[in-house]
Amino acid sequence: MTALQVRRLLLVLLASAIIITEEVIGYTAAAMPVPYSLTRTVIHTAAGLTYAVCAWLAWQVADSPVPGRLMIVIALLWIPPPFIAATWPLGSVWPIFESLVVVWAVLQAALVVIYPTGRLPGRLEFWALAVGVGGGLVRMLALLFLAPYATPECGCAPNAYVVVPDWGLYNVINLAYRGVGILLIVLIIITVIVRWSRGTTPARYIAFVMPVALILWCAAIAYEVASDAFGVTALPLVVYLGYLGTASIPISFVAGLMYIRSMRGRVSDLVVLTRDGVEREFWQPALADTLRDPRLRVYWWDVTRGRYRDGGGEQLDTDATPGRLRTRLAIESASGRLALIDHDVALREYQGLLDAVASAMRLSVDNSRLRTELEATLQEVRESRVRIIEAGIVARRQIERDLHDGSQQSLVSLALSLRMAIGSARAAGDEALVDELEGALQQLTDALRQLRELARGIHPSSLTVGGLGMAVAELVARTPVPVEVELDVPGRLAPLTEATVYFFVAECLTNVAKYAGASAARVCVRVGAGGLEVSVSDDGRGGATLGGGSGLIGLVDRMEAIGGTVLVESFDGRGTTVTARIPPEGSPEVPALTDAERASVSAESTDRR
Repeated sequence: MTALQVRRLLLVLLASAIIITEEVIGYTAAAMPVPYSLTRTVIHTAAGLTYAVCAWLAWQVADSPVPGRLMIVIALLWIPPPFIAATWPLGSVWPIFESLVVVWAVLQAALVVIYPTGRLPGRLEFWALAVGVGGGLVRMLALLFLAPYATPECGCAPNAYVVVPDWGLYNVINLAYRGVGILLIVLIIITVIVRWSRGTTPARYIAFVMPVALILWCAAIAYEVASDAFGVTALPLVVYLGYLGTASIPISFVAGLMYIRSMRGRVSDLVVLTRDGVEREFWQPALADTLRDPRLRVYWWDVTRGRYRDGGGEQLDTDATPGRLRTRLAIESASGRLALIDHDVALREYQGLLDAVASAMRLSVDNSRLRTELEATLQEVRESRVRIIEAGIVARRQIERDLHDGSQQSLVSLALSLRMAIGSARAAGDEALVDELEGALQQLTDALRQLRELARGIHPSSLTVGGLGMAVAELVARTPVPVEVELDVPGRLAPLTEATVYFFVAECLTNVAKYAGASAARVCVRVGAGGLEVSVSDDGRGGATLGGGSGLIGLVDRMEAIGGTVLVESFDGRGTTVTARIPPEGSPEVPALTDAERASVSAESTDRR
């Protein structure tokens, strides 16, 4: 709780304590000719406490502090007539209290006039309130300087402030003040009712209680004036209804504020609902329901045509006036014009509510735009990753072909030349030369073997000509650990997918041979309804991780580039299983090889070896 809230709470508690103390003193003194009954005292106390409590609530929910201030001042000036009667023996005290009674009535009228925005709505209300303040001031001065006593039968001490004692003149001024007050209250009631009846749905929802409270209050004052004028004792039931009307005014005010708060809550819910972006057609019915305005219309800015259009394509005439009870709210974002809302004019008094609506629309549209841009960027990144990997595969394949068709063939030709030279040297009987040439031939053979291994590591020719099955078989044959293979792949896969799977299996088998300490391994490649699944498992020591220098992290990137995922399950002493899954769209198939193509592939592979 802030320091301001603490001060306000203490003020509310002080006003409540003063009201209760005055009521107790007045009831105990029983100084009035017709003392208040306990029931009337309790009801009068409850009416005063209502202003104190509602002041605290108004401070919590109102945009303006003015309603709360008026309510707390009214609560402080809620002086019960029995308490004033208890001060009758003090001629310098009771006139002050009697004059202050007028003030709370004027403040109550001001509270009604500023309902529910906390501001004066127009010139009529301003002048009505000004007349009320002027009349109240005249009545206060008349009581202080003309009235010799409170009532003819009070038996009270003489007024210490009287200048010209004239009870008759004061009584005329008092009745005139009350009559003018009744007329002003009736005028305010008519204004509120007309505004309520002519208003559209939002205005009626916001000002739904105050007219009833005003009618009760006015009826009670009129009845009290008539009773005083004709010397008739007021009926308790009518007096209680007057208290009810008086207490209903702050309750009505707070109820209107609470309703506005609930509308803001609905807007907050709308923000949560639309924060990730929604279709534009969603906004009009959602805002119409949220703001209780069935005629609300949302027009979106058409950048290409430079016009506002609604969801049905109807163009808005921005030059035409929206009507006496309608107004428009333009919404702009960082990128320019966004939308225009045609809404009830009553909502214009609640700028905070409209600002929340505008913020919700901007947030939703901007988030939707940013999400679209982000998705497009991510798609570009994915496509670029695939292009980079494909380019790498093409480059590997080209290097392998260059090595095979260039350097490798040159070395093979050199080996044939060396063999011919060895034959010539042997025929000439030069054994020393034969030994040197055979040594050179052996070195050449080793270099040729290393070159073939290098070419196979860059990109195996068996993968290009024989597919995944032949390439995996070569890997298994070169692996020092016994490997069981299960290959269930109908036909050929896309070259990118085949290359990715091949290098994935190759890296896994390399890890098995170097680090796992396994006695056996298993490779499983199968195509199912969920796409392509590749798993490599061993019975080694376990404890492998993707980030532990295993070399798999780069392959994870390659798998993710084609939409795949990698999962490592490794437990100490119980082996390791590395599984990659590629969705169907990431592993498109190509037609299977015919028998003639298979024979050609086999012959070419044998030749390259």
